[in-house]
Order: sequence, then structure tokens, then C-alpha cells
Amino acid sequence: MIITEKKETTNGDAIPVVPLNNLETVDIINPETKPEKLYIKPCGGPLGRILCNIRKSIKDGIKKHSKICFMFLILLVIILIGVYIGFAISNFINTGSHIDWCYGYGKAFICTAAFLWCITYYKGLKPLFYPTFKRYSKSISRMKSIKYMKFAICSAFLIAFIAFIIYDTSDNRRRLISLLGVIFFLFISFICSKHPEYIRWDIVLSGVTLQILFGLCTIRWETGRNILKCFGDNVVNFLNFGLDGATFAYGETLIVKEMVFAFQALSTLYFLAMFARILLYLGWLQIFCLKIGGVIEMCLGTTVIESINAVTIIFLGMSEAPLLYSVYLIDLSSSELHAIMTSGFSTVAGTLLAAYTSLGVDPRYVVTASIMAAPASLCFAKLHYPETIQSKTTSKEITLLNSNDTSILQAAINGALSAIGMVQGIIASVIACIAFIAFLNAVFSWFGTLVGYDGITLEYLVGMLFVPIAWLMGVDPEECHTVGSLIGIKTMANEFVAYKQLGELKKVGKLSVRSEAIATFALCAFSNPSSLGSSIATLTALERRQNEKINKVAFRAFISGCITTFTSACIAGLLTE
Repeated sequence: MIITEKKETTNGDAIPVVPLNNLETVDIINPETKPEKLYIKPCGGPLGRILCNIRKSIKDGIKKHSKICFMFLILLVIILIGVYIGFAISNFINTGSHIDWCYGYGKAFICTAAFLWCITYYKGLKPLFYPTFKRYSKSISRMKSIKYMKFAICSAFLIAFIAFIIYDTSDNRRRLISLLGVIFFLFISFICSKHPEYIRWDIVLSGVTLQILFGLCTIRWETGRNILKCFGDNVVNFLNFGLDGATFAYGETLIVKEMVFAFQALSTLYFLAMFARILLYLGWLQIFCLKIGGVIEMCLGTTVIESINAVTIIFLGMSEAPLLYSVYLIDLSSSELHAIMTSGFSTVAGTLLAAYTSLGVDPRYVVTASIMAAPASLCFAKLHYPETIQSKTTSKEITLLNSNDTSILQAAINGALSAIGMVQGIIASVIACIAFIAFLNAVFSWFGTLVGYDGITLEYLVGMLFVPIAWLMGVDPEECHTVGSLIGIKTMANEFVAYKQLGELKKVGKLSVRSEAIATFALCAFSNPSSLGSSIATLTALERRQNEKINKVAFRAFISGCITTFTSACIAGLLTE
């Protein structure tokens, strides 16, 4: 028989009893539930009790003086960082090294400055000045004269840019055809607008201005090209760490020697998805996208969800980005849903940069096209489908969704596992598309031989269809059919198949440097039938009550995404000598 001592709380409920004899276990007595758990009697002995008391005293002391302990820890970290920086400076002086702003000491200086700025801003400047700045910025944003001032600045910039281009192309007037292409796509977008009387021309001019400005800074400005090259090289180097894990899993034969696409390029997605999920768990990704989206909102005048989506898609892709703001999808208008889908169709996800690079694509062009697409997609979205009602989602009401992971380890594991579906989807679509194109080539070739024409393929037919588009982008006439074929394959299949053929054309030297740049920009988009279905399925799954609106604007958004990409290619042709 177990001898126990019952105790009751102030409200009469029984608490777990403690055995008074030498038995090792005892049931918990609970009047509401049956005894299920068995608790083991503490068995540490006198030494264990002494150690537990010491541990408890230390824990209570730390808790009592938590602020002092925290300040001491911060001071220790600062001292260690200062000592490390001192050794780095000493080594820099002793070795006589030069400052390389892309690598080495220059890169370390930039990272340190950015880290210190973040701490200073969030811990010092923001609490002191942000309330005042926010109050004045709201009053300024309500002033109608600001819109007219923005309109005037953008108009003056575009006029000055046209004058510069006319002067800059004095030795090659064919480049002006690309300017004609930009004007043509803007005109077509206006003709096909859903509500032309509601078009906000300040958004259109601001979007085109930012698109051209990004192009000037990254294509024509030498410093901008160097910065972009440095950024692209560092991104590729970062993504290449994923190859270490792939080499361990699949071996050097598949990864290093044979460089099999499914095993080499796509394996980096596991690493990048894991890293992105960790940033999402820490909240850094949401803060970054919210800040950049706020800048675009201020410059263009679009709503906060549209602006955040245009930035987030560059990093997460069209299927993952809506997860951050899924709770607000029910409140979005048709115009806002159209803008979200347009941004998805007009760019590619940064997670696929290593995959494109492995196919022979210049990463600088892909990064530039993605940056230019952020404001341009909003410009053409609001040109094709202007807003007719007041938005329900304002900046003060938006809070981006936090990660539901409970730890960094769980976030890392879930991120890596989430890439499985993405990798399998890419492999499946590439295999199916290439097989289908090969089938169609055989069919068209067979029909051609029956009438005495050999060599008729799908690339030839779609190339003829997109020859005028390639010509408007500024491609040389003798290369228009080749570039048109690539655009057609991207539109009918996907960008992977098109980039694969572009890489093969680069190897044999069948494209000039300018045509290669234009083609890379023109192919840098998810505007294809499979992505159209994927976008509809993703948004509908997140908010089924918006199903009718989503299906209604989907195809128009698909066209807007194509035109956005074509316009970026025109600007690339205009600025590339």
C-alpha cells in the first residue's frame, strides 16, 4: 500500500501527491482524469541536491541582475569585435594590401558599416525621429502638389533622356529602334487598358522613369556595372556553396565533371530555400521587403501590398511571395490582384539565378532585369488595369506574416524540404517541355517534307511570329529570327528551355553581344502557360473567395508581364552599344 499525503490548493483542487515511503514511483491523483503518468522520485542524493542548489542560486542571481548581465555580455561582444578589427587593420597595414571594395578589406568595411548603421538606426535614430518624420511625411503625401511635382520631375527626366539618346546614338541610329519599341508597348498598353479614363499617369511616368534610371545605372554607368558585377559574382559564389552539399550527395562525376543540370544547378535551391526560410524566421526578410516596398510605394504611388509584392517576388518567386500577405488577399481589388500577378509574370525568382548561370546566362543581365521589373511591372499593371476603387490596405494596417517555425533549426529543415517540390516541378516541366517541342518539331518536319520543305521546326514558326517584336527591341535584322525563336519558346514552354538554347548559341558565337543582352532581358520572366496556371492555383488556394476576380484578370496580367519584359529588353537594346 502506498502511503501518501494529500494537499489541496485554495480552490480545493488536488495537486500531485508526494510518496512518503521508499517506493520509486507514484500515480498522480487527479479528481477529473484517470491516473496516466508516473513520476520518478528524485535520486540525485546529497551531492545532487548541493549542485542543484548552486545552480538555482546562479540562475536566480542572473535573473535578478539580468540587465547588468546583458550589458556585460554586450560589452564583451563589442570588445571582441574591436579586438578583431584591430588585428585586421594591423594585418592590412603590415601586408600593404590594397582596398578591394568587392572582396577582402573593402567588403569587410562595407559589411561593418551596414551592421553599425542598422544598430544605430533601430536603437537610436528611429525611436527619436521616426514619429516626427512619419507625421510630416503623411501631411506631405496628402498634398496634391506633390503629385504634380513628381509628374514634372519624371517628364523632365524622360525628355532629357531622349535628348541624350539621340546624341548618344549619332554613330548608330539603329539603336533608336529600341526607343520606338518602348513607345509602341506603352501605346499598345493604353489601347488595351481596361479603364483608360482611370489611368494615373504619374504612376506610369514614375515607373518608366525608374526602369530607365535603373538601366542607366547598371548598363551604361561604369561604376554601376562594376557594382552589379560585384553583386552578381558574390551571389553566384554564395549559391555555389550549395554545390558542396550536392557533391557530397551525388559525387563529383555528376556535379563537377558531367555537370548534369538536375543534380548540379537545381541542388543549390535546397541551400537557398533553407537560407531564405531562416531569414523569414528571424524577421529580416520581412523588414527588408517592407522597407524597399515602402520606397516604391512612395515613389510610384501604388498601394503597399502591390509595392511589397513587386520586391518580394524577386527573392521568393511568384508562388511563395503571396504567403507573406495572404491574410490581406480578401481585401484586394481586381486592380491590385492584377498588379500582383503582373509582377510575378514579369520577372524570375532570385532562387533560380544559379540554375540560369549554369546554362551560360550572364548573371548581371538577370539581376538587372529583375531590378528593372519591380517598378516597370507596376507601371504596366496600372496602365492595363487602373484602380477604380479606394484600397482597403494602407501602410498603417499592414503587418507581414511571421514564420510559424519554432526555432532556427526547424526553419532550416522546413526550408530545405520546401525546395523538394520546386526542384521536382522544374525537372518535370523541363523534361515535358523539351519532349513536347521535340515531338512538335518531328510533326512539323514531317508535314514540311510532304510538300517539299525540309527543316521546318517549332522554333522556325514561332520565330517568324516574334520577328517583329525582336526587331522593335533593336535586334539586328539578320538575328531577329533567332531571338524571336527564343522569345517564342520562352512564351510557349518556359525560360529554362529558352535559356538553354541561348547558352548553346553563345557557345558557337551565333549572336552578337548586343543581341545576347537583349535576348537575356527578353527571356527573364515567368510569363508562360504553366506559370499562368500556377499563379491562379496559388492565389485561389490562399483565398478562394477571390476566385472570380483572379480568373478574370489572369490573362490580362499575363500579357502585362510579357510587355513589361519586352520593354526592359528595349531599354537594354537602347543602352547597349
